[in-house]
Amino acid sequence: MLVSGCGEPQSWAALSRQLAGADSAARSALIEKYIGSHGGTPLIENQTRLIFLAQDVNGAAPRVVGDFNAWAATPQGYDASVGKMTRVEGTEWSYLQGTAYTNARVEYTLLFEKEARPDPLNPRLVQAYAGPRSEVRMPFWVEQPEIDDQAAVPAGELIAEAYASRALGGSRRVWFYLPPGYRASTDLYPVVYFLDGGNYIEKMDVPRVLDRLVARKAIPPLVAVFSEPVDRMEEYSRNPKWRAFVSTELVPMVDKRFRTFPAPDHRAIVGSSLAAYGAIDLSVEYPSLFGLCAAIAPPAQAATLISNQAKARTSAPSIRFFVLGGAYDAMIDGARALRTTLDNVNAPVSYLEVPEGHSTETFRAHLDDALKALLNQ
Repeated sequence: MLVSGCGEPQSWAALSRQLAGADSAARSALIEKYIGSHGGTPLIENQTRLIFLAQDVNGAAPRVVGDFNAWAATPQGYDASVGKMTRVEGTEWSYLQGTAYTNARVEYTLLFEKEARPDPLNPRLVQAYAGPRSEVRMPFWVEQPEIDDQAAVPAGELIAEAYASRALGGSRRVWFYLPPGYRASTDLYPVVYFLDGGNYIEKMDVPRVLDRLVARKAIPPLVAVFSEPVDRMEEYSRNPKWRAFVSTELVPMVDKRFRTFPAPDHRAIVGSSLAAYGAIDLSVEYPSLFGLCAAIAPPAQAATLISNQAKARTSAPSIRFFVLGGAYDAMIDGARALRTTLDNVNAPVSYLEVPEGHSTETFRAHLDDALKALLNQ
């Protein structure tokens, strides 16, 4: 039986005391009621504290791993004890406490022995490279309407093609985004090239993000080109064939086929994660083509593209850069080092650090910051 006089608990600590005074048979019901009254899990207290709750699956409790505990990565390597939950005595429930910044957006999964699953008690779900994850938005998180607002806006046109490249000796998937009103206009448009095009199209739904940004006049109408690699590690690492494909085939074809401003200060290249390395490489190798470059969550070695190459140190001051780092990203030092290196060579750079991790949702949610910094000058 419940302890006499106990009302509705107002915190996890109060619920824990109530559970201690309850019959074993009543404890699970109390937990479920408390979760329901808070709209799901995790529970957020004092603006920074997270309490994750999960039921056993096949008699075993999961671990909870995510941005808030570095996905169990440590300087010594992966730690299989990170995220281990504590049993609520007499129940099939376990809990884990953690913290996050008051304005953070963090992702996590429930990790069982053989699989990772999103939290079934969390209504917020996002797609990541490795599959679906649960999402937490802390109390002072600033919402981004271009990814959340589902109100109808004029839609641009998306053209998908297989481009036969002589430089690469084969065909590549390429998509072209034309803004609303393009066909009826005679205007010239800035053009933005996105590396890892398939991810930006198929997992991040960036054309719809662009539609919303254009409709709200956050960015000017633009043409976007999404190109797909075959081997990211090879092609984004200063590969001469990839460089030739972009510089001698793709860019000239786009300028001939579409009404673009054929000038570097109206031509941007965008890459995230390893593709940020590829974007920086193309911009400093061809400053006469790309006068604008966005490096989103760049890897640690990105700064060396500037610091180790005399040509790049000469080129960089003529290019406007945007660099984004995530405070919960294990690669955050890459963004910070790149910013410092660009500052050291007097390259114009806008830097933004956000309370998020390394994920597709972070990349797509901050395209507005990148494009506004590069195009709204």
